[in-house]
Amino acid sequence: MARTTISANNIVNFVLFQLVWIGFVFGAAENYIWVGCVLLVIMLTWQLWPTRRANSDFFVIGASAAFGFVLASAWSASGLIVYDHHWPVREIAPWWIVALWVVFGASFNHSLGWIQKSPYLAGLMAAIGGPVSYMAAERVGAVIIFKPFITLSLMAVGWFIIAFLLTILTDRYQQLGESWFANV
Repeated sequence: MARTTISANNIVNFVLFQLVWIGFVFGAAENYIWVGCVLLVIMLTWQLWPTRRANSDFFVIGASAAFGFVLASAWSASGLIVYDHHWPVREIAPWWIVALWVVFGASFNHSLGWIQKSPYLAGLMAAIGGPVSYMAAERVGAVIIFKPFITLSLMAVGWFIIAFLLTILTDRYQQLGESWFANV
């Protein structure tokens, strides 16, 4: 399991996670997406610096981005969500949403490490936090949520599954390391 102590790194990680979210969501709504890009580079540079990086960070970031891309694209393709910022392909999640999933992955072993005590805890917290973040994004105009009850319920299920899986996969990766891939 991930380290769960409160450290300066976890505090910086948490603050940068929030700033990147604000940068991308407000940037998408107001056409200042570059702010999110700058903050993303700062966060990833900070978090992936060799002295702060957890051994599974790259794995978790990649898995989070892949799962998030599939899930966010499914919501978009189904017409439940429309993402702003002049994205030309409505059926595919825009890159800034995938970047937010990258940031979620970059926080998973650090400021969010405490939720890894249990896959169910991780799933529950994500099932609450994910839909709430989308509702906030809708309030500022970055997304439009159609059929809110259905969409937010499906989001809660999707976020639960992804966080549950990320917790299990991260734990397995940390136990077995890269040799796990040879056995899959």
